Amino acid sequence: MGTKKYSLYKNGIHLYDFDNMSQCAKWLENIIGGSLYQGLSKIKNGEWIPKEDSQLFEYEVKTNI
Repeated sequence: MGTKKYSLYKNGIHLYDFDNMSQCAKWLENIIGGSLYQGLSKIKNGEWIPKEDSQLFEYEVKTNI
């Protein structure tokens, strides 16, 4: 068993590790609701920084590959 590939953070605090982005999105959707895969992917790829009114504000996804 190796290291998980994706780590989810909020406010710089590590929350959880996942094997793939789908697991990450599902886990967070169960907590805050909504459909989050696309937004989390954009955050991971550096394509989007959520504003304060976004439910993904202060979340960050880092790859461990």
